[in-house]
Amino acid sequence: MAQIDIEILTPFAAKFMEGTSLTPAERAEVLRIAQGFACKDSAAAAGVSPETIRARRKRIYRKLDVPGSGELLASLLSLSLKMLAKGERIEPRPVAPVQPQPAAATTSSAVMAR
Repeated sequence: MAQIDIEILTPFAAKFMEGTSLTPAERAEVLRIAQGFACKDSAAAAGVSPETIRARRKRIYRKLDVPGSGELLASLLSLSLKMLAKGERIEPRPVAPVQPQPAAATTSSAVMAR
């Protein structure tokens, strides 16, 4: 399954989930569903069991009144397209600049000194 870049998806998903009773864990799971994570992969990413993810997904579908992940994604993408068609701007979260890792240089220096 194709995956959607989280930085592009997050603002639309946040708007999609506004006014819902989803918990923070359920909101994170919606993002993983949209990214194409299988239950097993999502469980590994969240540090919980696949059974917990299955139960969480069932609660999400019930709360959002959708029968499954396909309909959830269709609703999310529909909202995203409507927002874009109206010209609404959603600013992505700022990306922090990547800092060079001095630890690697220190390790290399220590190895060369031996």
